[in-house]
Amino acid sequence: MKKFIVFDGLDGSGKGEMIRRLEAYLKDKGNKVLVTREPTNGRFGKKAQEILKTEKDPKASAEKCLELFTKDREEHLTEIEDYPGIVICDRYYYSTIAFQHTQGLALERVIAANIEFKTPDITFILDLPPEIALKRISKRGAAKEKFEKLEFMKELRKNFLRLKDELEDNIVIIDASKTKEEVFEQINKEIDKIITEN
Repeated sequence: MKKFIVFDGLDGSGKGEMIRRLEAYLKDKGNKVLVTREPTNGRFGKKAQEILKTEKDPKASAEKCLELFTKDREEHLTEIEDYPGIVICDRYYYSTIAFQHTQGLALERVIAANIEFKTPDITFILDLPPEIALKRISKRGAAKEKFEKLEFMKELRKNFLRLKDELEDNIVIIDASKTKEEVFEQINKEIDKIITEN
């Protein structure tokens, strides 16, 4: 892959919308773009998704989640590594580190479990208060998943923001509480620094 771009952050932060906009922007510039996501629909990803949908306690199954997400990531990277264009991924190891640390696993341990995976060229962590994120989620009308609880999300937000200091990755924190146009403008400025037109 030519470039590997990741979007991460709380559910309800607007990742899907920003990914759609960025995909269109990059394609308009003549780039080949693959949009992908984690967890995947692979064997480990499906098991992880089942846990998220069926369990209620956000602190339960931390070890199992760590195992499934890392195995899913290993398979996922094997599938996309030879893509000839730009890859945009919705969630990556930042989610595993932030979520499973919030579940109670040691930060050093969850980082170590993901340290060998490919480092993105740039990662956008879309940040907003969890109260706003939950309002957006409720408007979708879908059933809440196990991690979509206010107190858990407050701690999760802190852990996402810590990643910029804990990791040496190129992480950009984006204020996702602004309008869609303002949020994408922030992203666009950063993308133009790393993407050159074909």
